[in-house]
Amino acid sequence: MADEITTRRRRLLAEIRRVGGRYTTGQAHAFYQATGWGPCRTTARKDLQWWTRRGVLVEYGPVNDRGYWIAR
Repeated sequence: MADEITTRRRRLLAEIRRVGGRYTTGQAHAFYQATGWGPCRTTARKDLQWWTRRGVLVEYGPVNDRGYWIAR
């Protein structure tokens, strides 16, 4: 289970790097749905916040319109 979570998070980060710019919870959720991971929107948000806590992403904006960017 932990390996699946790690793989899911790493694939999400690779997708964010590929896309570039602002990335949203909705985009993360759509990515998970399209790639067969299929977790709920809350999981997508938690994964984005997980990367933020580690300094890989930065978040900006209000809760209902938050965006994430790769940290510089």
